[in-house]
Amino acid sequence: MAATFLLLCMVVVLSSFLSVVESFSPTVEVMSKKTKIMNNNHRHPSSFAITTTSKTMASSSSSSTTTTATSDIATIEEINNFATSNGISLIFTTRGPGYRCVGVDANSNNSTTTIVGYVEGFIRPGRKILHADKMEIFIKGGGGTFLGPGLLIAYACFLHGKESGCTTAEFLAIDDAEYQHKRLVRYYKMMGFREVRYVGEEIKHIPDRLVWGGCGTLMTEEIDVILKKWTRIIRKV
Repeated sequence: MAATFLLLCMVVVLSSFLSVVESFSPTVEVMSKKTKIMNNNHRHPSSFAITTTSKTMASSSSSSTTTTATSDIATIEEINNFATSNGISLIFTTRGPGYRCVGVDANSNNSTTTIVGYVEGFIRPGRKILHADKMEIFIKGGGGTFLGPGLLIAYACFLHGKESGCTTAEFLAIDDAEYQHKRLVRYYKMMGFREVRYVGEEIKHIPDRLVWGGCGTLMTEEIDVILKKWTRIIRKV
């Protein structure tokens, strides 16, 4: 009984917190029948995934973030300049604990904006863990490095987490299909993350599934370690 009551309390608290984060979704205008709106209605709303389809839509509001960084961690200005030189503009927005960075084609015209990809998530209570909900990339290649535009988009989010006091980043490489899951885990390891554990269907994994919304491999790393690795990759180009 005690365990059941505790589990119900966890569900209520988590649902209340995520309701704030899920309200963070920019307004977009559909430009054609083939265009899909980016929002949180993914089959796994709290998962980190990659897709590779093209989408074009109108841009919503934007804001930028500034930072001071040590010499081995690139500033947001350096990242923005690198992204622009490789045809990508970064749009970073926050709402409460939620954050989102959208990469757009820097050569888009004034009436439409081609979305390259985006990363979104929130800062967990306690402000020590940067929770990465979702990563979607809609093009193959580009971005100036072998890791693609996802590195630049994620960099802005991780830098925001560092500025906000977070020391660790966590996300779930979702397990929709065995081949796709292995590809995701391999990609994130290339980015510098390490595996923590597999979140499955067992009862002991219920707390993790409440947090992440699905099954997959939980991955993590210290934010400073990741930012330094990505800075080295960018500066070697």
